[in-house]
Amino acid sequence: MISNSSLISIRLFYAAYFAAMGLILPYFPVYLTDLGLNTFWVGIFVGALAATKVIAPPLAGLLLEYRNTNTRTFLLITASLATLASAALIPNMDMTWMLGVVIIFGFFWAAILPLTDGLSLVVSELSVMSYGRLRVWGSVGFVVASFTGGLWLVGNNINLFPWILTGLLILTTLAAIGFPDLSALSNETKQTSSSQPNQKAFIWLLFIGFCMQASHGAYYGFFSLYMLDAGYSGGEIGFFWILGVLAEILLMWYWSKSIQKASPVWVLTICLLLASFRWFGLAITTHVFAIVLLQLLHAASFAAFHLSAVVWIRKFAKPHRQTSAQGWYSSIGFGLGSTLGIMLCGIIVESQGYATAFYACTFTALLGLLAVWQLKKARESI
Repeated sequence: MISNSSLISIRLFYAAYFAAMGLILPYFPVYLTDLGLNTFWVGIFVGALAATKVIAPPLAGLLLEYRNTNTRTFLLITASLATLASAALIPNMDMTWMLGVVIIFGFFWAAILPLTDGLSLVVSELSVMSYGRLRVWGSVGFVVASFTGGLWLVGNNINLFPWILTGLLILTTLAAIGFPDLSALSNETKQTSSSQPNQKAFIWLLFIGFCMQASHGAYYGFFSLYMLDAGYSGGEIGFFWILGVLAEILLMWYWSKSIQKASPVWVLTICLLLASFRWFGLAITTHVFAIVLLQLLHAASFAAFHLSAVVWIRKFAKPHRQTSAQGWYSSIGFGLGSTLGIMLCGIIVESQGYATAFYACTFTALLGLLAVWQLKKARESI
């Protein structure tokens, strides 16, 4: 039922989608500055784009379930609308209109990833290919785009940012055309699944995801500035970032099946402990050897955690709420958790410095361990 061309389409989608993310995260503020916006308005634009990650994923999932629309069709429409919004950024326009276009783009762009994750999890449950080996192509796309963008896009070519972004969004739309039929696959996996829906466990897992992503606030928001302050060059900082993603890629490629099958209590506990160790290490030292070792822990704090969480979100959710469940996970963790984590760490950095922000992230990761204990009790109660 699932052809090799369908698997290629999923890989292409992840690679193009996260390549777009690899452009947006580092270079969208640079593009806005090149247009003449001051730092206040750059913050408004970036903040508005981040806010869509909180609203769009669960709303898209609920709409899809309410309308009972074919998921592949819904994905294709959503990806097409994101592409059109991206293309609308190409011509010069009034700042207010541009902000509206950015919000529209962000809404559709944020909505499509949880839907594709849901599809990939169905493919994984049918033992066609593990979710990790599909999702890993997103990490590859992110590394390639962020690295080549730094070499070629920054400077005189930054005006090409919306053109390249639109090209990548066109690839995601083309990839969605080749996706397998989710409705048929979902019916098959519902018959074979042995997991029982568990609302309490589902809610605790959402909170754990929030804690983990919030604990990345100092890292995603201020790691590069922290390293610059410690005396590292731009090239060295780029190497640190790439090292973390390479560790993520290796784990997803070689150990994704084992992690997906393992107990979430054990996997999430280990990941949160290693994340807290990572942030504590960054708080107490900026020695190059320590930074290299701590960056390798991205394989745990992001990759292993995400692999386990998306699988068990699906297992704990009700069968007719699978799509919105992935949307809530994305919204609470990557949307609300990341946004609040970065904002609060910004306040801490301003008043207390980088090290204190990483201490706060250490505490946030450890807070997630209390929720894992509640998750364990919730699983044992059924």
